[in-house]
Amino acid sequence: MRKAAVDASVLRHMLAEVTGDTPRARRDRAVLAIGMAAALRRSELVALTLSDVTLVDAGLEIRITSSKTDRAGEGAVIAVPEGSRIRPKALLLAWMAALASMEADSPPDPTAPLFRRLTRGDALTAAPMSDRAVARLVKRTAAAAGYDPTTFSAHSLRAGFLTEAASQGATIFKMQEVSRHRTVQILSYYVRAADRFRDHAGDRFL
Repeated sequence: MRKAAVDASVLRHMLAEVTGDTPRARRDRAVLAIGMAAALRRSELVALTLSDVTLVDAGLEIRITSSKTDRAGEGAVIAVPEGSRIRPKALLLAWMAALASMEADSPPDPTAPLFRRLTRGDALTAAPMSDRAVARLVKRTAAAAGYDPTTFSAHSLRAGFLTEAASQGATIFKMQEVSRHRTVQILSYYVRAADRFRDHAGDRFL
């Protein structure tokens, strides 16, 4: 069964449930926002390092060094707009500030994981978050926002970007620039779904 998509509206509701200013809250908000805004697979999300993120005036550039569709290992750079609603850049910067504060006594390591595992006491570890932890985060925050968690998975973030982009009229090729699908066949599903009620044949008489 196809999992539910975390589109922009759902994501805003989920982010609102991650309250507080603790390192964990900052990290979790950034994971959700970046996962959706960059249409990342969960394996790509947890594989990011500090050096994979470049801050630019317009937002962020995120380098993906490897993925299941990049068999040649060429890598890719994804542009993430700064945004004024979800604000992925601001949420990531808040997490990076918390990360720097927790590592103030250590020299910065650009090869360190961007999204780190925290202990139950919120102590920082050197290990990255696991992909299963991302899936649990999506389900937990979806449930807190009033959605059925069984219909969500980590892939819901990636699907949410494509669903929202299609509904906002993005071309299939601009969507492919972010999602990095090798062909447009999969993307055509999202476009068709968004177009079902657009200029419907029955609009003028039903």
